[in-house]
Amino acid sequence: MTITARAVGAVELPGAAPVTGGHALLRHPGGRHHALLRHDGVIALVDLGAAFAGGPAVLATVADPWPGWRNSACAASPDGSLIVLSGQRSVLALDSDGRTRWEYGHGCWGDGPHRHDGPEPCPGFFSGSVQVGADGRHVWAHVRPDIDHGDPYVDSHEQWVLLDAADGTVLGHARVEGGSQGSHQLTPPDGSRMILATGQGQDGSPAYVGHWDGSALTAGEIGDGFRIPVALHPGGRAFLSTPHGHDPLLLHRFPGGQVLMDRDAADLAGRDANTDDDEFEPAWDFVAGFVDGHTVIAAAYDAGHHREESRHWLLDALTLRPLGPVAYPDPGPDPGPDRDPDQGGYPVALGDGTWLTLAADGTTLNRWAPHRR
Repeated sequence: MTITARAVGAVELPGAAPVTGGHALLRHPGGRHHALLRHDGVIALVDLGAAFAGGPAVLATVADPWPGWRNSACAASPDGSLIVLSGQRSVLALDSDGRTRWEYGHGCWGDGPHRHDGPEPCPGFFSGSVQVGADGRHVWAHVRPDIDHGDPYVDSHEQWVLLDAADGTVLGHARVEGGSQGSHQLTPPDGSRMILATGQGQDGSPAYVGHWDGSALTAGEIGDGFRIPVALHPGGRAFLSTPHGHDPLLLHRFPGGQVLMDRDAADLAGRDANTDDDEFEPAWDFVAGFVDGHTVIAAAYDAGHHREESRHWLLDALTLRPLGPVAYPDPGPDPGPDRDPDQGGYPVALGDGTWLTLAADGTTLNRWAPHRR
């Protein structure tokens, strides 16, 4: 059964592409959503709920301290009073008025041993990430330790550091596997835990659940090293992971990571009236999320063609049973072969019954809800 998407709002935001093509969307427990957007040398913290309601939406604007650095997943506190930026050589915490609250220096994510001769980014595209806990008290930072790594592919390791959001004091740290090219973090409602997803290219994607018990930070690896945690259930009891390769979409228990349900993309074949089943080889894309507590939206592509040729599917959140492909009215996201992955197409679920896509102009976020027929 095809499910028609119903347009429920649109908002134009300069620099909005990373909301659907990166990690600019900040999901806070309780349903509040921010976007941290870079544009023209400024970083803006935007309240998405206010933006779609047509009211004042910009909570803070700060000068971009590293204009040449774009790689890391950054964060903000749930109340918008603190912006935390993950840089190539440090984590920088800024108050909403742009003043520096603290800075934590760490090992450089640049390629190999090198000197630092100025503020410009070093060669390389590897990066870490930061996230603010649900209670706003702690900053979780994935960094390289400040040591001489030598060959980063052989003798490196990385750290997950817990910092006091008030003054940057290091409260704890845990060792994680080295070789990450990038990472992102998911915030559970429990302020004492966090999920860290790392990416190592063809070598896999180790993922961890961190726990702060008030005195020590521990990190336990979840999955087989080839899963990408992408979304937490609105109630915090479970999370989704997408495959690093052509494996099933999984629903996991949180925080243990046990697999509750799996769904092969092959189960989509024969359910799309607009697809030739003799040629359609479905595979899960990297993106999935909870539209609400009962419904998942996921992207799938034809493995026999380009990954960019993806379609969106709604699934039952408990069983991951396909409910049907999504059909968009014009103008909808363009999932065609010429689409830039950062410029539309990917669905970003908000957990409140809606999801976002980016319009072809690269600045308009469209908000959708399912209209089942």
